[in-house]
Amino acid sequence: MSEQLYQSLSWIPEYATGIWISLSAILVFTLLKVGKRQVVGSPLFKLGLLVLIVIWLYPAVTPYFYPIESGFIVTVITFVLSIYYYKSLAKQTPRLQLWLWPQLLWLVLVMLYTLVVLLNKYSA
Repeated sequence: MSEQLYQSLSWIPEYATGIWISLSAILVFTLLKVGKRQVVGSPLFKLGLLVLIVIWLYPAVTPYFYPIESGFIVTVITFVLSIYYYKSLAKQTPRLQLWLWPQLLWLVLVMLYTLVVLLNKYSA
């Protein structure tokens, strides 16, 4: 079963860079909207900025420290921060939170992919 899941998600590494850049642009757009509605130093803006920084640290961390393992950990951290940001946006600017759906979906797919790769790596 993990082999079938791996095959169905094998496109992820090929398209990751383009999707990553697109999702970063969406997050920057969201941050700009939050900055217009609130003070740039607000906790909501700072949280969104933290999510963006963690996303941009992903390629800086993963090639050097056990790529799949660190990739999975950073993806989980990013997912948790994104969920928290999503909930925070829902309280203050409900329509703006919808811009995070593509990011959340992508993070779930990447978590599945890296989990399957980890299972294959350690089960062999």
